[in-house]
Amino acid sequence: MPDRRQTRFPNIRFLPWLLLVAVTIAYASTIVGPTGMHYVPLDADTAWQTFVTRTSVWVENGSDQRADWMGNLSMLVPFGFLLTAVMAPRKGAGPVTFLLALLLSAAFVLGMKYAQLYFPPRTVTLNYMVAQVLGATIGIALFALSHAHLVRLAWRRAGGARETLRTILIVYAVGISIFILMPLDFALSWDDLATRLDQVPSLLFAMPGAGRPRIVQAMVLIASGLALVPFGVLMVLAPRSRNRMFGHAMMHGLAWQTAVFLLNCLLLSGTPTLIALAVRVVGMMVGIWIMPWIIRRDPAALHRQLARWSLLPVPIYLVLLASVNGLVSRHWLSLDDAIAALYPLGLLPLFNLYIVTKAAAAKNIVAHLVMYAPLGLLAWARGIRPHWAFCWALLLATAVEACRFFRPGLQGDVNDIAVAAFTALLTAKLMPSVWHMLEAITLPRLVRVTAHGLGWRERAAAARLREATVKSTPDAEVENF
Repeated sequence: MPDRRQTRFPNIRFLPWLLLVAVTIAYASTIVGPTGMHYVPLDADTAWQTFVTRTSVWVENGSDQRADWMGNLSMLVPFGFLLTAVMAPRKGAGPVTFLLALLLSAAFVLGMKYAQLYFPPRTVTLNYMVAQVLGATIGIALFALSHAHLVRLAWRRAGGARETLRTILIVYAVGISIFILMPLDFALSWDDLATRLDQVPSLLFAMPGAGRPRIVQAMVLIASGLALVPFGVLMVLAPRSRNRMFGHAMMHGLAWQTAVFLLNCLLLSGTPTLIALAVRVVGMMVGIWIMPWIIRRDPAALHRQLARWSLLPVPIYLVLLASVNGLVSRHWLSLDDAIAALYPLGLLPLFNLYIVTKAAAAKNIVAHLVMYAPLGLLAWARGIRPHWAFCWALLLATAVEACRFFRPGLQGDVNDIAVAAFTALLTAKLMPSVWHMLEAITLPRLVRVTAHGLGWRERAAAARLREATVKSTPDAEVENF
């Protein structure tokens, strides 16, 4: 019987992430501003009176401010989750932990809002305080709902690697759905709803990314389809170690995508296009179709094939990376012109993410995650250490952003360099664990050679083979197919 201390949640692991999130929020809430850092000293009494006055009045904002309000809410969700995770006692979190986490989150929000008075023209209102405290509360609630399951998964007591993979895919599906629905500015009044319903018919047949270069539009569509491949894999992995057939998985997936599409229609700034919906459905179908193929493959042989052919897409990848960043052109600035066109504030960390909407900032970050994750995949496939993926992405992103300074109308972004490097590093580090989970859902070798689908005969044969293996090796780990 395992030691009870081994089943306790390792909450100290969340402390570095909590500090990173807290420092980022504090920096983005004070130092970064429309004109850079703008500190204005205030008398303590004057600052307190101003703070009390501003935070005691609810400002009636229009629906055009809803996206910013939702952005402030979303920003504090990870903070609330991580704070509760760090504070959770070793014997499990209870009401006292959740209440204390809520009080500390509220104190953090109040402290940030008070500090913003010294950095005008920051907006300090009761509206945004409520949004941020509510976001932290949602994060605390998410931890409360997921804590027990996370403990079981941490020690592989919830179905092993297969259930861990399914849980990760569920989190991914929720995340990609929220990303599609950003900035979450839903129509909440009858007037907004009527206006939105009048706009929807003209948006259904629009092209996503209208006004952007064709190559960017094409890459956005391809990326939106590839993003739904893991979702299709999830639709096959049913609860209780069962696998859904193609038709059943498609029904579940279509129901989910239809719900997300209808919610997108209710967003004041959403773009519910049928083309994007069709591409996502195709991506989901690919994920559903590829699962039987993966289950019947030999993981070791498949990994060797990936390593053998992994260098072939590299030239195509580099050309596409240059194209989507606007670097395929004959028009370039001279060094003097590039220096003259340089926007100094753009070199300030997070400035370029601050001056745009929070939804646009999130989409920019996700876009660069997609751009540079292949470097981490390449390092993993070739058996190269993850720190080399970090170096490759750092050098490549630096070159790309430096070249953007020499393109008319473009500016480089130092934030993208950091995002690229850490994306490649994390991808290379996480892929071995992800591959181990995929190995756990493959058929045993004796069943694989004769299996042509995911029917009950193959599942029964796999179960009998695993049962015989467990009887011969009592200490072996059981994985239900």
